[in-house]
Amino acid sequence: MKRENKHSPFTNAPNRAEVISYTKGTQRPCCTADNFRVDLSDTPASAWNTSASHVFAASFRDAHPGCDRSLKAIFDAWVVHFNYLRQVYAKQQMVAREEQARLYNRRLRTAHHHSGSYPSAVNVVQQLGPTGMSSDESEHDVGHGERIYHITRKAWRSAAVTDTLRVLDKLHLRMRYQEQWNATAGAWPHLRMPSSQVSNRKPLSGLPKNFYAQDYLSSLTSEGLDDLLLQEDMPLDIPQAIAA
Repeated sequence: MKRENKHSPFTNAPNRAEVISYTKGTQRPCCTADNFRVDLSDTPASAWNTSASHVFAASFRDAHPGCDRSLKAIFDAWVVHFNYLRQVYAKQQMVAREEQARLYNRRLRTAHHHSGSYPSAVNVVQQLGPTGMSSDESEHDVGHGERIYHITRKAWRSAAVTDTLRVLDKLHLRMRYQEQWNATAGAWPHLRMPSSQVSNRKPLSGLPKNFYAQDYLSSLTSEGLDDLLLQEDMPLDIPQAIAA
């Protein structure tokens, strides 16, 4: 499933369109052993996941020719493990939502604090809402114990919006250090590092057009563009006094 370790997020998942369009028994398998993909948001009995279970059972037998278990026994064992993975996935989703809410509230407070010199920032954060924030995967830095957070990038979000959020994060740090590198009370700011992980969640709809990456918009059909309910552009320029 292409996870680095058991704590890594599940990223190699089918999107909703793939899952909905897949019909058991009328198509080839939903995935392959080399590109194994399951839908952890659904039960093991779904058409997609049933097909994936058969793929797993067959590939396991091929990889372990001495195994004396029947295909059904391997299939059933995988289903048990799949249900465990669904629990892990559900917990990861809950943690991600909590992190998104925390980021949203922190960025909104920072935007309000600087609304006099950076008036557009409040609108940007409010337009995105908590679900428009990037979620993080956390892990401990080997040998130190500090927790590092790897940012899961939203492919649909424009670079200008991401730049605005990064500026707010920097302003938050400046506020925490009282602009003189003297930390105020509160939890130590955690380190958020860019990563190659890309979120496969569907984009938010109803946002200004310039909130979406141009290459993402270009990849959509006319129906896909209509579903986004694009609104008029809104200012995303970062004031020079803030950017400096």
